[in-house]
Amino acid sequence: MLVLKKIKKQWRLYPIGSPKGALNHKRESEFVGNIKFTNDGDSLAISRFVADYNFKENSTLNEKLVPPGEVNKLLRSQAVFLATHDEKVENFLKGLNVKVRHTRVCDYCAYDGMITIVNSDFSYKYQNQLLCKNCALDTIKNEIKLQGFDKKIFRNLKSTLEKTGNLEKTLSVLDPHFNPLKNRNLTLFDRTSTKSRLKIPSVEMKRLKINHDFRDILIKNGNDKLLPVQYLAIHEGLLKGEDLLVVSATGSGKTLIGELAGITQALKGKKFIFLTPLVALANQKYRDFKRKYKKLGLKVAIKVGRNRVKAKGELKLPDSDVSNADIVVATYEGIDFLLRNGNSKALSNLGVVLIDEIHMIDDEDRGTRLTGLIKRIKNLYPQTQIIGLSATVKNPQFLANEFNMKLVEYPDRPVPLERHLVYMRNESSKRHLMAKLAKKEFNTKSKKGYRGQTIIFTNSRRKTHKIANFLQEKHINAAAYHAGLSYYKKEKIEKDFDRARLSVVVTTAALAAGVD
Repeated sequence: MLVLKKIKKQWRLYPIGSPKGALNHKRESEFVGNIKFTNDGDSLAISRFVADYNFKENSTLNEKLVPPGEVNKLLRSQAVFLATHDEKVENFLKGLNVKVRHTRVCDYCAYDGMITIVNSDFSYKYQNQLLCKNCALDTIKNEIKLQGFDKKIFRNLKSTLEKTGNLEKTLSVLDPHFNPLKNRNLTLFDRTSTKSRLKIPSVEMKRLKINHDFRDILIKNGNDKLLPVQYLAIHEGLLKGEDLLVVSATGSGKTLIGELAGITQALKGKKFIFLTPLVALANQKYRDFKRKYKKLGLKVAIKVGRNRVKAKGELKLPDSDVSNADIVVATYEGIDFLLRNGNSKALSNLGVVLIDEIHMIDDEDRGTRLTGLIKRIKNLYPQTQIIGLSATVKNPQFLANEFNMKLVEYPDRPVPLERHLVYMRNESSKRHLMAKLAKKEFNTKSKKGYRGQTIIFTNSRRKTHKIANFLQEKHINAAAYHAGLSYYKKEKIEKDFDRARLSVVVTTAALAAGVD
């Protein structure tokens, strides 16, 4: 098999062996023949042919001058593929009774004396040249190195190349002038869809056979219909006292599952305990439950661990007497401390225990205590319904079996989620992009009239203030949030963000860990 290709003004001949298996595989040429044509009237003729047997070394030591007649014999003896369209060369080959076939080859390989025959699925245009997949990937690696980016981003750029099939677009994301807001398809890392394989019927909240006043409060708070995971939990016996382990994504409506069972039992004179691993979240739920269920005449108490480290001002909500409460919001340590001290009678007539973030059972420091607490509750209050909630538990079926719970899983998200990846050169350009994104989101309204808000996560308290100050200078209403702030300050930021008075919160992991 012979490949004829014009590189710049020079025609080259590449003998690469059998055509079988040549597609999309790099072949080393036996030699690279440099052809010089002369015009013989209206047709071409070979005037000079030099076979270079050591092309890669860029040396003339292994060059061999071949008579034109021998070259013509070679062309007649093998299948000839023309990689550059040229009418005169085609006529020359036809004049030798050579069948002309056309093909496409990688330009970069040809420069190096190699031939890779490519098709549209494994070739990429770049700077008016055609590249095979291997050369395209090498070009990405070289560009990453040239522009000073971490070589770890290669895998992501390779994925972008496979997705777009366009090398120039792929490399454009490294350009200093690249605009990620106008090229969301190039920055998209992955997408989680809301389409479910499960057929969940739509059930209106008013159809539930629960206390009418309780049902009205739920509807007033925007719960018009059951979300899929709520429907599945009810189907598995939520309102019939079944112990459940509910595993679904954040924001899918898991917390309301516990309230449906717990408040229903509280209205019948039994206690409802809401357990959470964090003091901040316990405080938040305490406030929420008091606000929502005050009209039902339910008393709400809070119980947090005595040995927990709290931020300044955290004791705003002191531990209260749980014996007279209908709803007890507590940390794991708060209830564990109470039971270990022989005060189990304070929780007599216990109806429902909801364990939020039950995946903490795998935590090195707190897992053993949580396991012991669950078993102690089961032993002391065998008729109590226990409900575990998690979005990230590793082995849900094993955990469900461990505590004799029914597993309720819903893998889909209630809203679609996209993750985008943008490559930044320095902190300054990163912060300017943050400002653009925050402004764009806040100026965008949902169908229900809510403005888009932004949470920026960073790895230090100092950076939260630096970024928040920068955004404020850009006339963006932003606040820094971290564990070092007083309880009162954190509470104000949470409320302001919840009420859309803040467009941006810049935080460490504190916000993700401490706010529902």
